Amino acid sequence: MPEIVTNLRLRWRALWKRPQLESDLEDELAFHLAMREEKNRRAGVTESAQRSFGNPELVKEDLRDQWTFRAVESLWRDLRHAARMLRKSPGFTLVAILSLAIGIGGNTAIFSVVDAILLKSLPVRDPEQLRMVLWTGEKGAPMNMAYSYGTTTKSGIRVVSSFPYPTYQQFVASVPQFSDLMGFVRTRVTVKAGAASHYASAELVTRNFFTGLGVNALAGRIFSMEDDRVGASPLAVISYRYWERRFGLDPEIIGQVIFINGQPVTIVGITPRAFLGTEPGSAPDLYVPIAHIGIVGSKWLNLQDADLAWVQIVGRLRPGASEQGAVAGLASVMQRANISDVKKRQTVGEPWRPVLEEGARGIQLLRDAALPTLLVLSSVVGLVLVIGCANLANLLLARGVARRREIAVRLSIGAGRWRLIRQLLTESILLATLGAGIGLAFAPPLTKLISGVARGGRAVVLDARLDSRTLLFTAAAALATALLFGLMPALRATRVDLTPALKDGSTGPLGGRPQLRVSWLLIAGQVAVSTLLLAGAGLFVRTLMNLSNIDPGFQTQRLLLFDVDGSQSGYKGEKLMGFYENIREKVAVIPGVRAATLSDTALIRGSMSNDFVTVPGYTSKDGRPPMTYILRVGSHFLTAMEIPVLLGRDLDTRDLQTALRVGVINERFARDYFGQRNPVGRFFYFGNGKNPRSQDRVEIVGVCKNAKYDSLRKEIPPTVYLSYLQAADFDLGMTFELRTALPPMAIAGAVQRVVAAIDRNVPVAATRTQEEQIRETLGTERMFAGVVGSFGAVAALLAAIGLYGLMAYAVTRRTNEIGIRLALGAGRGDVQWMMLRESLSMVATGLAVGIPTALALTKYVQASLYGIKPNDPVSFVAAGVLMIVVAALAAWIPARRAAQVDPMRALRCE
Repeated sequence: MPEIVTNLRLRWRALWKRPQLESDLEDELAFHLAMREEKNRRAGVTESAQRSFGNPELVKEDLRDQWTFRAVESLWRDLRHAARMLRKSPGFTLVAILSLAIGIGGNTAIFSVVDAILLKSLPVRDPEQLRMVLWTGEKGAPMNMAYSYGTTTKSGIRVVSSFPYPTYQQFVASVPQFSDLMGFVRTRVTVKAGAASHYASAELVTRNFFTGLGVNALAGRIFSMEDDRVGASPLAVISYRYWERRFGLDPEIIGQVIFINGQPVTIVGITPRAFLGTEPGSAPDLYVPIAHIGIVGSKWLNLQDADLAWVQIVGRLRPGASEQGAVAGLASVMQRANISDVKKRQTVGEPWRPVLEEGARGIQLLRDAALPTLLVLSSVVGLVLVIGCANLANLLLARGVARRREIAVRLSIGAGRWRLIRQLLTESILLATLGAGIGLAFAPPLTKLISGVARGGRAVVLDARLDSRTLLFTAAAALATALLFGLMPALRATRVDLTPALKDGSTGPLGGRPQLRVSWLLIAGQVAVSTLLLAGAGLFVRTLMNLSNIDPGFQTQRLLLFDVDGSQSGYKGEKLMGFYENIREKVAVIPGVRAATLSDTALIRGSMSNDFVTVPGYTSKDGRPPMTYILRVGSHFLTAMEIPVLLGRDLDTRDLQTALRVGVINERFARDYFGQRNPVGRFFYFGNGKNPRSQDRVEIVGVCKNAKYDSLRKEIPPTVYLSYLQAADFDLGMTFELRTALPPMAIAGAVQRVVAAIDRNVPVAATRTQEEQIRETLGTERMFAGVVGSFGAVAALLAAIGLYGLMAYAVTRRTNEIGIRLALGAGRGDVQWMMLRESLSMVATGLAVGIPTALALTKYVQASLYGIKPNDPVSFVAAGVLMIVVAALAAWIPARRAAQVDPMRALRCE
C-alpha cells in the first residue's frame, strides 16, 4: 500500500514538473549513450552505441508512461487542441455556447424549483419517519373548521387537514406508534419592534414542535415543555429570514422584547437558515407556543372546543412501528370523540376516519398547485434545449464536412478513427461545459421567475439555490448534451473516403450527401418544435389579452387600496368599527381623494365569503339550496367603486348596528331568486332552514350592476353587499379603497401618516392600486405568456441560426455549381430562388409536422386558457407565418450571396 501511494504521488507531481523531468531524461539518456560508447570502444566493438542501445524515443515513451497518468495527459492535450480549434472559429463558438447556455440554464432553473417543491425533503432529522395526519369522511366529523385546507392524496382520497385541539391531545396520549405528534397552525399577527409596526406570519406550535422535527436553534434556544402552558411568559422563536429582513442579523436580538398583537413577547431563539417551516413555498416569520393562542392568535380559536377543527398535525413514527397500527390508534380516538360529542358532529356521509400521508417533504399544497405548471414549463425548456442540441449538431455536421481534408490527412498518416472521435467529442464537451457555466450565471434570476409562475405570481419562499444536487444535475445535463449533439457529427466526420477527401473536390446539391440529408431533417425538426412553442405562446398571450379586456363591472383606474387590521391591536366590536370609521373619515379629506370606503376583502383578490340563503317564494329547480357571495362594505361603497345602482340606494351611514339589517344585491341575485319581481323592499334570510331566525333577516334596499368579485375567470355569482357597521361582534381586518383625482400612489405616503397619527401601533399593509391588484391575480397567465413566449422566440431564433448556417455552408459548397449555372445563362433571381426554395421546403416539412403535433398537445393546457379553444386558428396561423418569416429572412442572406457569385472566379477556383 505505501508503494502504491508513493507511486501515485510521484505521478501526480510529474504532471506539474514535466519540463524538469524532460531535461533530466535527456541528460540521463546522453549519459547512458556515452557510457555505452566507452564500453564498446574498450571492448573493440565497432557497432555504434545508439544502435546497440535501441531507439531512444521508445525508451522515452516507456519512461513517460511510468512518470504520470497517460489518460490525464491525453485529455489535457485534447482540451488544449479543442480550445485552439474553437478559438479559430469565434462565430461558431459563440453561437454554440450561447445556445447551450440558454438551454442548460433554463433546465437548471426548472430543476431547482422542481427539486425544492417536489423532491427535496425537509431539513430535519430522519424526514422519512414523518407522516402528515389528515382525515376524510363526513359522519362524525366536527361541524366547524378554521385554518384548514382540503386536498387529494396520491391514492385519490379527498382529505382535510385540521383537528380540534382536544382531539390532538388525545392522539398524543393514546397513540404510542408515534414518538412525537406536533401540532401547529398559521396565522397573521401585528408585530411592533422598536418604533415601527408591521404584519408578520406566525406559526403557533406545540411544545415538541422543534424537538419532534429535530430542529435546533441557530442562536438562543427552542421551546421547552414549560413554555407551552397557559400562564407562562409569551416567547417567540424567529426565522433566519425574518431576523435578516427585519433586524439586520442583529446578534443582540436574543432576549429582546417585541409586541405581538399588542402583547409583549420575548425572542428566545432563531431557527437555522435552511429550515423554512413545514410547508414549502410559505415560510413563517416567527413561532409562538400554541398555549398563547388567546394572546397572539384569533379569538375564534379555542383550546377546549372539541367541535372546532383548526390544529394541523405532523407525526414521527417510532422505529419499528407500523403505519397500520398508527392509523388504528388514531381511528379509535376519533371514534370516541364522535360518540362523546355526537350532538356537535355531522350525522350523514362516510365515517370520519384518519389518513396518513408521507411527510418527508412537508405540506404539499404548493406541489398540488404547481405540478401542472411545472410540467408545462419543464416541457417548454426541455424542448428549447433539444432545439439547441439539434442546431449545434447541424453546425457540427457542416463543420465536420468542412474539415474532411484535415481528418483525411490525419487518418492517412496513421491516426485511429476512435482517437479522432475522442478529439471531436472533447470539443463538444468543452462547448457544453462553457455553456453550462454561463447558464449557471443566469439560472438564479430565472429560478425566481419560475417560482413566481408556480405560485401564481405571488411571492414564494423556496430553498431553490445552486447546491450540490443542482450542480450535479447541471453537470449531467452538460455531459448528456455534449454526447447528444456531438456523437453523431463525430461519427459521420470520421467516416470518410480518403482519396476523394484528400482531393477535396466533392460537390453536389444540397441534401446530396448523407451529412446534408441529416442536416435537412434536423432543420425540419427544429422548425416543428419551434412552431409548437410559438403556437403555445400564442394561446397564452391571447388568454392574457382576453382576461385583461374583461369588464370587471367597476372602474379600476385611479383607485388606491391598502389593508388595515385593527383587531390584532386590541380593537374589538364597536371600538374596532369606530377605529375604521375614523380612518375612513381622515383619509377622505386627504387632498386628491374623491371618495373613501372599505370592504372586508378587495375585489378580484382571489378570496371570497359565501353562505346559504332562504328566499321567501323561491324554490330551487334542482333541489339545491340557494347560495350567495357576501361582501361586507363601508358607507357608499358602490358609489366609490363606481358600480351603478340600478334600483333603490347605496349603503350609507344610516345603516348602523341599531338599524334594520339591510343589503344591496346584484343583478344576478335579483334574476336568479326574484325573477321579474322588483326585489327592493323584500327580504331574504341567511342560512338553510325551514324556520329562519329574525336576526338572519336582510331587507333589500338596492340592486346594483353585476361586478366581478374574487376572479376575472369566474362567472359573476349572486352577490349581496352588507354594511360592516351592522355586523354583530365585528372582528375583521379591512381593505380601504380610495378613489383619487391624482395618480393613486402619489397619496400613499399621506395615507401612512394619517393611519400612524390615529394609532402608530397599527401598520398599513399591501398598499397598491386596483390595477396592480388585478395584475397580481393574473400573475400566472402573465408569467406563462412571458416565459413560454420568450422561450418560443429563442427556439425560433435558434432554428433560424441553424438554417442560416446550413444555407451559408451550402452556398460555399455549391459555389462552382452556381458559377456554371450563371455562365450558362441562369439569372441571378433564378439562383436566389433555387436556394430559397430548398430552405423553404425544410420549413414546410417542419410546419407539416409541428402544427398537427401542436394541435394534439395543446389540449393538455386547456384548463389554463380563457376565451379561446386549444385549436385556436389565429394562434396556429400566427405561429406558422412567424416561423416562415423568420426562416425566410435567415435563408435570404445566404441566397442573396449565392446570386452575387462571380462566374469567372468560381470557374477559376474549379
